[in-house]
Amino acid sequence: MTQPLRVLVAEDDAVGAALLCGLLVREGHVVIGPAAMGEEAVRLARDERPDAVLMDIWLAGDMNGVEATRAITADFDIPVILVTGATEATDHELMEQVAGSGALGFMSKPVTGDALRMNLRIVRHHTRLHARLRDSEQRYRSIFDNAVVGIYMADPEGRYLVSNRAFAEMLGWSGPGDLVSGVRSMDAQIYEAPGRRQELLARLRAEGTVTGFVSQVYGRDGDLLWVSEHCTAVYDWAGELRHYEGIVIDVTARIEAEQRWRTTLGILRSTIDAMPDHVVLLDLERNVIMANASWVRQMCGPGHPEAAAPADMAGQEENTVMVRCPDCVSEDGGPTPLDRFLREGGLQSGPVRLLPGGEPCVCSVSPYRAPDGTVIGAVLVLRSDGDGCLTASEGPAARADMAGRRRA
Repeated sequence: MTQPLRVLVAEDDAVGAALLCGLLVREGHVVIGPAAMGEEAVRLARDERPDAVLMDIWLAGDMNGVEATRAITADFDIPVILVTGATEATDHELMEQVAGSGALGFMSKPVTGDALRMNLRIVRHHTRLHARLRDSEQRYRSIFDNAVVGIYMADPEGRYLVSNRAFAEMLGWSGPGDLVSGVRSMDAQIYEAPGRRQELLARLRAEGTVTGFVSQVYGRDGDLLWVSEHCTAVYDWAGELRHYEGIVIDVTARIEAEQRWRTTLGILRSTIDAMPDHVVLLDLERNVIMANASWVRQMCGPGHPEAAAPADMAGQEENTVMVRCPDCVSEDGGPTPLDRFLREGGLQSGPVRLLPGGEPCVCSVSPYRAPDGTVIGAVLVLRSDGDGCLTASEGPAARADMAGRRRA
């Protein structure tokens, strides 16, 4: 059985009110009222929260039915069906007011049972639809408010329209409302680099979606932080950018870690480049990961324009220096220290001759480990044995001459 509706009747004519109440009772509904004045109808709607209101357009008192309808639909979200006489239905100015009142339905007097049933079916459908929409809105609002990443909506002029709590707190504001009201210009108050937001806006207009847009931004207290934005443009029916929506991740820790890593790597490079010995970092397949300047000079000769530059995997993309694993043979004809390391592991060392010139060197090989302790490569150091080994600065020609004298 269909659940009866609780219906408020607002009608100042006693006969009309009795007719409406009788029709409702015969259909099995519960009647509230009737109310003869608009003010009384609003009060009863507030106190009783009926499922629907049947509202005559003309009521006694200072508030007519259209004004009462506007108040009830705006403040309490209760569906209202307006009731009017035939003469009132031809008043175009009045009908314009009715159209903007928020009323869900419209019936002419005298109201029939069929008209009432049809309008109350519309009320039921409207109520069910509204309940589903409210549930859906509450679910998505909860996801929006409780998201651990920042979410916002902004207009093309640079003002925030909506923000979730995570984004407001990320920028040091007490809540979304404070952020939206406090930031009047994202260009001046948020982005550290001039023109950065305009760059984002231009890419959004051209591409529609921008991902991984990293910028330095100001918090409310003036501190700088790094954020990565993932934005989507929203257009109106004419194809104009209406607003854009952004998901924001605080990447300050990652950027600062990368900067520390670059600083540490720079110090490491400077340190090994200052060493006169050849230092080469290899993986377990003998591929060169990094080599110091001494080994680059050994390969290229001192006159080569890139001989002063250290080489690593990134550098090989920028420079023409192609670093290769040192070729050498053991003095005793057995495996080289590198061969022994790749076979046995551990620390290995021994005298070798560097090919193709045959210069005598002492080769030391030690494990290169990942943070978890796994051996992922080898650090190879070639040092002069102090017995006529040529330095890199003597160049390929001098090395060839020395090798010729040794053969003689």
